[in-house]
Amino acid sequence: MKNYKFKINGNLYEVEVLDIDDNIARIEVNGTLYEVEMQHEIPKIKTVVTGATVQERPARETKPAPEKTSSGKAADIRAPLPGVIIQVLVRPGDDVIAGQTVCTLETMKMENAIKAESAGKVTAVNIAPGQSVLQDEVLIVIG
Repeated sequence: MKNYKFKINGNLYEVEVLDIDDNIARIEVNGTLYEVEMQHEIPKIKTVVTGATVQERPARETKPAPEKTSSGKAADIRAPLPGVIIQVLVRPGDDVIAGQTVCTLETMKMENAIKAESAGKVTAVNIAPGQSVLQDEVLIVIG
C-alpha cells in the first residue's frame, strides 16, 4: 500500500502499510509483521497566539531577573525562564559592562537577550549553545 521511513532515537525504521480494515492495520516494520489497532483521530486543540501577546510576555517575564540575581550572589546571571541557549557572547576572562548582552536564550519560540546586571570580569560560563536550562539556573558568573 504505502511505504514510510521513520527515524526514531537515531534508529531507521522502514514501514510498509499492507492493509487497513476498519481500525486494524497490518504493517511490516523492518521485515516483521504487526497488526496495529488504530484509535479514532483525536481532535487537535487549536491554540490562538497573537503577535502582541507573544511579544509582550517575554518583556514582562524577563524584568524580574535583575531582582532575583541581586537577592542571591550579585554576580550571578540567571535564566529568567526555562529555555534553550542560542548563543553565548562572552568567555571566562572577558570584561563586561552593565547592560551588555552576554547570551541569547530561546523561550516560547522567542529569542531573549540576557544582559549583565553589573560590570565586572566573567569568571565562569556554565552554558553552551544548544543547552537546555531551567528557570533561575546560573548561566554566567561575573566577579
